[in-house]
Amino acid sequence: MGYNKVIKYAKTLETYTYEKQLPFRPRTRRSISRKTSLSGMASHGSTTLRQDEFKEKRRDNARCASLVFRRLVSANLDGTHHPLLIAFTYAENETSLKTGYKDFGAFIQALRYKFGKQFRYIAVPEFQTRGAVHFHALFWGLPDTITQEERHSRLVAGIWGHGYVDVIQTDGDQRISSYLAKYMAKAFTDHRLMGQKAYTRSRNLIKPEIVSGIGNYGLEALLEEIGVDKPEIDKTYDTLRLGKGRHRIYKLD
Repeated sequence: MGYNKVIKYAKTLETYTYEKQLPFRPRTRRSISRKTSLSGMASHGSTTLRQDEFKEKRRDNARCASLVFRRLVSANLDGTHHPLLIAFTYAENETSLKTGYKDFGAFIQALRYKFGKQFRYIAVPEFQTRGAVHFHALFWGLPDTITQEERHSRLVAGIWGHGYVDVIQTDGDQRISSYLAKYMAKAFTDHRLMGQKAYTRSRNLIKPEIVSGIGNYGLEALLEEIGVDKPEIDKTYDTLRLGKGRHRIYKLD
């Protein structure tokens, strides 16, 4: 009996199938958290070594994190609500990501005061060539008139209050998830992100549905019930502990 996992979001279904079960691992309390250990490198050794170690650790996890992030964005691209893509730039050369997140959080609070709490968002930081913090964000549930009004009233820029804002009405295409994931993966390996989040989001984002631990029979029964047939992507690979692995991606009607 193997180990299977199913992930469903928007109009996509992914399945992971492995030959062996996951090994049982009792929970243990770590003496030093990953965040603490990475931040602690700042006081030991050279800056170059610290950055190299940080990048290596982050690079190992960047692919997985980017995949999880892309699914999260895709789950909210349901084809009915087209999000706004907004870029936030500092007029001054603000290089502190901690300050950037603080300012962005204040912007979100002001936006809720103006438009209510129903909207959803996800935002990714980026460091510009000059070193300044820059944000790329998707917003769902804001008034459809904002894009046109921003050209004249600069309402969003006024609420942001730290520089320039570019507002674009998207078509809700799934490729937006890959576009934003590119920036997230880039930020994920940046040493300036030490001790900081790779992205920020609202709690009311739609999340992918994940079911794990079902048997082979249960998986096949589930696929038959959903009515999927041939996957668009079907890959097999070797794993270190679970034997042969198989990843399939289906598109749902």
